[in-house]
Amino acid sequence: MKKFILCLSIILGLAATNEAKAQFTIAKDTAKGVISDAGGKITNSLTNTSPGANKYDWKIISTNITSANGAWYNGFGLCDNQYCYDKGVLSGSTQTSLDVASGTTMTMYVSYGSDISAATSTGPYYAVVEVAQGTNKDTTTFVFNKWATGVNAVATKSTDNVILYPNPVRDDLNIVFAGMTEVKSLGIYNLIGKQVGSYKVNNTSASVSLEGMPAGIYMLRLMDGQGHIVAVRKFNKQ
Repeated sequence: MKKFILCLSIILGLAATNEAKAQFTIAKDTAKGVISDAGGKITNSLTNTSPGANKYDWKIISTNITSANGAWYNGFGLCDNQYCYDKGVLSGSTQTSLDVASGTTMTMYVSYGSDISAATSTGPYYAVVEVAQGTNKDTTTFVFNKWATGVNAVATKSTDNVILYPNPVRDDLNIVFAGMTEVKSLGIYNLIGKQVGSYKVNNTSASVSLEGMPAGIYMLRLMDGQGHIVAVRKFNKQ
């Protein structure tokens, strides 16, 4: 009986060790692309670095695409090695891939068909995807715009073009403010109005490290060269 228990313990121990070794890597933290009226896709890939084959659970944990976005919502698709899922996955439902063999890669991509021609907004839009295998988790973000087809579309500026991801955020906060070339600095403030961070920017996107910042709700201010506030966004630090 003791020998049986010992053997069982060894087997369970080996199973636990194999589970602990299960690993994967995602090629890009952020995959960016442009969608034209004819459609398009933005790709990323996951590589199984564990000793055996694995399936992967994934879900969208944050997005700014809602039914109010019309063609962007209706035409959305996210594909793994099993299936291309439609707008329903924007709700955060969990999907599971087919097996990915050890050392091989699974391509994941956001896909749009030609119906995006009906979209009136050029974006940017994003979808943050969490991938899990056992207790191992990682995230990747797809960011995309519509190819501007006219001068008016390019010239139009709107604070709706400001997006933050991921939100809630643990370490690095990504900010995209497409078309807002007047933005020259960013300020982070707590809820009592105290500034806890200040950053200079020289393009239309930035990545800010929040390592060491206490958990809580903060306000991000986007400001022009004279210090005037251009836009304000709220985010949650975990």
